[in-house]
Amino acid sequence: MKTMIKTAGILGVAAAAAMTFGSIAEAASIKGNNITMRIGSGHPPFITYVKAASKSFVPAVKKRVAAETKYKIDFKEHYAGTVVGVFDTLEGVQDGRLDIGAFCVCFDDDKAMAMNLTYYVPFHEPNAIKNQKIFYALVKKHPSLQQDYSKRYKQTLIGIAGFNNYGILSSFDWKKFEDLKGRKILAAGPNLPWVVGGGIPVRMTIPKAAQQMQTGVGEAVILFPDTDFKLKLHEAIKGGYYTVTDFGAVVQINLNMNNKTRKKLPPEVLKIIDEEGIKYGLTGAAWSQKDHQWGLDQLAKAGTKVRNITPAAKKAWAEKLASWPNEKAQAVKKKKKIDMPAIMRDYIKMVEAGGHKFPIDYVIK
Repeated sequence: MKTMIKTAGILGVAAAAAMTFGSIAEAASIKGNNITMRIGSGHPPFITYVKAASKSFVPAVKKRVAAETKYKIDFKEHYAGTVVGVFDTLEGVQDGRLDIGAFCVCFDDDKAMAMNLTYYVPFHEPNAIKNQKIFYALVKKHPSLQQDYSKRYKQTLIGIAGFNNYGILSSFDWKKFEDLKGRKILAAGPNLPWVVGGGIPVRMTIPKAAQQMQTGVGEAVILFPDTDFKLKLHEAIKGGYYTVTDFGAVVQINLNMNNKTRKKLPPEVLKIIDEEGIKYGLTGAAWSQKDHQWGLDQLAKAGTKVRNITPAAKKAWAEKLASWPNEKAQAVKKKKKIDMPAIMRDYIKMVEAGGHKFPIDYVIK
């Protein structure tokens, strides 16, 4: 059964009319009233946003479809790199390996760079729940942020989530930005510039982080306390130090759906998926925020010295990065042909309206 889409995902932006020709896999199968779909991620299920997909989104969709429609839906779940890796989930949704993919846009900074906006404004809102709501509202107001998904990558954004407040786990003691000079700092990609001028930025992925820390490829890592603990990175450095730097709770998790699959599904099923996609973002943010304190507590119990960066050190660090938000705004504007400076200014205003105070006033022209 093929039905034209009448809903359009999380943001009310119509899914691309073009179908994914040349896919290496068929879209969701429908046999009678039975629907089978594939959902996946490059990260393992213990990572919060993947857990939210597997333990919240999937069962909620299955339950509602069975209760509210004549259909039944089954999800084939593929996580931890079994079908796609962390660097190619976007492409996996595009070419049909997955019907729905959950991924961190931090690993697609070239293709999805506009959606990495919160990385470009360091020391923003540290609360994952508050920042998810702010960024969700921002993307609804400025749909150009995610226009490439439908225009170029044959998929639709149905959910927005994020991680909690970034900090630094290090094998060495430090107090200020200058103390990082010459030290090898691991980070995901878009946040590597946070340490430029101080530490030596080294790109990392979660699956390889422990090995990188054990072998000295990295001496510190910019990550979240719960993820540090789950990956046992503190063990790799024999305890070390975790500094709550308040870089912010970056909203960089997208739940995307293949447009060919969307065209194939009955509208009443698609409506449920879109509604649960919105809830996925809220659930992921809530779980992530809870995980932050849990992670700090677990690290402390394991012997890691947990402390907060001083306001003076935070301000001094932000001053080192003062020109970077504007540089990124201009770069995205040039490459993606959208008014990124205006959108980033809008984001800053929304964060400040929510009660957060940036350590410095970023000037975005």
